[in-house]
Amino acid sequence: MRKFIVLLYVCIVPAVFASADGGAFVYDDHGRRDPFMPQVSAAGAVITYEADLTAGDMVLEGIVADAQGNNVAVINGKIVKQGDRIGLYAVAAVRPDDVELVKDDQRFTVKLKKGGR
Repeated sequence: MRKFIVLLYVCIVPAVFASADGGAFVYDDHGRRDPFMPQVSAAGAVITYEADLTAGDMVLEGIVADAQGNNVAVINGKIVKQGDRIGLYAVAAVRPDDVELVKDDQRFTVKLKKGGR
C-alpha cells in the first residue's frame, strides 16, 4: 500500500499541477497595482508607480551578468536591461555592480548593496 501511495504521488500529482505553459506562473494584474509593491517610499512620499519614482526610490535588488555583457537587473521588482525604461528613467547601462539611469540628461547610478544590507 505504501508503494502505491508513493507511486501515485510521483506520477499523478505532477500531472495534475502541470499546465500548458510548462507550469510557469505569470501574474496578471488586469491593469491594477501589484499588491506586493510598497505604496510609500523610503522618504515617506506616496508612490504612484511609473510617474513619481525618484532616483532615491530605486532599489537595485539584483543583477545577472554574463561574459557577453547581456546583463539584466531587478529594480523595484521589475526586470530591466539596457534601453528599457522604469518610470521616467531610461536604463543606460547594467554593469556587474551597478545600474546607470538617465532622466532629462541627468545620470544616476544605483549601486548593488553587498551582503544583503
